[in-house]
Amino acid sequence: MGFRWLVLFFLSLPSLTACTQAPEWTLFYYADSKDIPESVILSDKISGYYATSEQCLAKGKGLIRLSDSGVGSFQCGHLCVAAEDDGLTCDSMLSPL
Repeated sequence: MGFRWLVLFFLSLPSLTACTQAPEWTLFYYADSKDIPESVILSDKISGYYATSEQCLAKGKGLIRLSDSGVGSFQCGHLCVAAEDDGLTCDSMLSPL
């Protein structure tokens, strides 16, 4: 019986590690704004975290489609972390084309 549990453990190990991966992309959504504001507190605009840039961009486009006005803008930040001034810094920002 011990061998079966050992095999089951090793078979389930990949699924356990997949759940602990941190998302690399952060979605910043600006409702009712056609352009991305120049000065904004990014932490107030977080609308989700995603594993890939494609997922982040798709969600941003979906939020605009679902909005009442059909107007909005968004950008996706890669590897964003809290900054000392209570803001966020990201390695790079990606906006839709």
